[in-house]
Amino acid sequence: MAVINMSKNQKISMVKQDGSGMKNIFVGANWDKNRYAGEAKIDMDIHAFLTNGDRKVIYPRDIVNYFTYKDGKDYPWIYYSGDNQTGDDSEKGMDFNGKHYDEGFIIHTDKIPEDRSEVTICLSIFLAVKKLQNFGMISNATLTICDYDDPNGQNTYVFDMSEDDNFANLNAVEMGRLYRYNDGFKFQALGSGYVGGMPELYKNFDLDIIEEEQGEQYE
Repeated sequence: MAVINMSKNQKISMVKQDGSGMKNIFVGANWDKNRYAGEAKIDMDIHAFLTNGDRKVIYPRDIVNYFTYKDGKDYPWIYYSGDNQTGDDSEKGMDFNGKHYDEGFIIHTDKIPEDRSEVTICLSIFLAVKKLQNFGMISNATLTICDYDDPNGQNTYVFDMSEDDNFANLNAVEMGRLYRYNDGFKFQALGSGYVGGMPELYKNFDLDIIEEEQGEQYE
């Protein structure tokens, strides 16, 4: 099947060719630091926010990232690959369908809690404000979404933010949302960005955090 490049606000139905809904959806993020980063390490992280459309989350139940996931036993609806702190393929990540992804999720749609209707997928640079870092210092920043169970039999969708100059000055972005639609799910590419890093991103989900080297503190 085809690889399709997504644009902002584009919506896709997460259904197979036979019309049945996808039970397991792969979401993979990739990035590489570029020459503008110098010798500094660029640590980009993927986040999943589970909401009911009101953009309010319960911590830690509704947030999946490098800090909350631990062994994953509290998150039966999602698998998280682990924290890749450099974008280097030799670090943590996941190999899927012949390609390495720096960080990623497998979302089990039939296990998403009934009282939740959306999963918003976000990317941010860790300690971006403190380190004066932004997306202009990384290259090949993409989000890939497809059917985990049959990646070659269904379309693969790629949202490439490195092709959009508007992302250069940002350091956190809502890449897209997976939401209930009729009896299945749709995915909408968003591209809504922030310049205040993780704290500003989380504020939009009604959470106040203090970003620290050892993780986050939630208030």
